[in-house]
Amino acid sequence: MRPTRIRTAIALGMSAGAVAWTAAAFPATASSQTTASEDAWREAGHYDTTAACWRAGETGVRRHTWDEYKCRPGRGDNDVTLWAKGGGSGAGGARPLATGPAAG
Repeated sequence: MRPTRIRTAIALGMSAGAVAWTAAAFPATASSQTTASEDAWREAGHYDTTAACWRAGETGVRRHTWDEYKCRPGRGDNDVTLWAKGGGSGAGGARPLATGPAAG
C-alpha cells in the first residue's frame, strides 16, 4: 500500500508542476499586451566604455531615436551594451552610434 501512496504523490506533484509551468509560459490576460515596438527594450549598440554608451544614449534621446535608454554590461568582459526603448517620429530601428570597434 505504501508504494501506491508514493506513486500518487509523485503523480500529483508532476501534474501540479505541469500546470504551473503552462500558466507561466502563457499569460491569460490580453490587456497586458501592449505595442511591442514602443514598450520593448532592444539592443542599440555595443561600446568599449560606459561613458561612450551614455553619450550615445543621450544623443539618441536628443535625436528622438528612442525615448529612454540604459547601459548594461555586454556579452564580453570589456563590453557595454546600450538598450533603447520607445521611439520618436524617426524610430524605424535603433542602430549603433559608435564607429569604433567593440570588444568581444
